[in-house]
Amino acid sequence: MESKLRYYFGSMVFLSGLILSISAIGFAIMVHLRRTSDPSEIITTYGLLGVGLSFILLGINLMISQRRPYGVHSNWVMIIGFLSSIFGVIYFAIIFSDKWVYPYVTYVSFAYAAGICLLSGNAFGNAVLKLIEERSRQLLEEDPLSAYTEEDIEREVEKTLNESFSKTNFSSFSMGIKDEVSDFVPGKALREVAQAKIEVKDSIREVEYLQSTMSGKVKVNDYGIDLTSKMLSATMKQSEETKKQNFTDMIKNKVESIRR
Repeated sequence: MESKLRYYFGSMVFLSGLILSISAIGFAIMVHLRRTSDPSEIITTYGLLGVGLSFILLGINLMISQRRPYGVHSNWVMIIGFLSSIFGVIYFAIIFSDKWVYPYVTYVSFAYAAGICLLSGNAFGNAVLKLIEERSRQLLEEDPLSAYTEEDIEREVEKTLNESFSKTNFSSFSMGIKDEVSDFVPGKALREVAQAKIEVKDSIREVEYLQSTMSGKVKVNDYGIDLTSKMLSATMKQSEETKKQNFTDMIKNKVESIRR
C-alpha cells in the first residue's frame, strides 16, 4: 500500500514539474524573452523552468525508489539533490538583478547543477536496480527446479539409484586375469650369460731393452740392440743441439737488428 501511494505521489510531482516547465516555455514565447528583457521576466521564466525540472526528477525518483537497504540511502540522496536545486533557483532569483557577477554566479550554477546531478544519478541507479530485481524474479519463476522441494529431489535421486542397481548384474562381470601367449622368441644375445673378461698386458722385450739402454740404466749383451740404442741416442742429442743452436742464432740476429 505504501509503495502504491508513493508511486501515485511521485506521478503527481512529475506531472506538476512538467506543467511548470511547459508554463515557463510558454511564458518565454509570450514575452519574447531575450538577453535585454526585463529582469523580472527572466527570473520568472528560468525560475519556473528550474523548479519544473527539479520536480520532474523528484517525481521520477519517487516512482522508482527502492526498498531497504538501498531505500534509505536513496531517499537521502533524493532529498539533498532536490533541496540543492531549489536553493540554486531561489538564490538565482535573489541575486540576478543586482549581484549577477562572479562569484555569485558560480554559487548558483554549482548548487543547481549538483542538485540535478544527484537527482538524475539516483534515478538512474534505482532504475538499474529495479531492472535487475525484475530479471532475477523472472528467472526464478521460469526455473523448473523451483517447483520441486528438497524432499522431492532426494526422492527422485533415490528412485533413480535403486532402478540402476536393480538392472545391473555385477556377477556377469569376470574379473579374472588371463595369461596371453606371446609369439616373441628371444635371440641368442639374450640367452647367453655374460662371462668375466680377462685382460693380458702386452710385453715386447726388444722395446723394453731399447728404452732401458737409451736411458743408460741397463746394459745388454745384444750387439744389435746396443748399436741401435747408441744411434738413436746420438741422433736425439744432435737434434737437440741443432734446435738450441737455431734458437741462439735467432736471438743474436734479433739483437743485431735492434742495434742497427
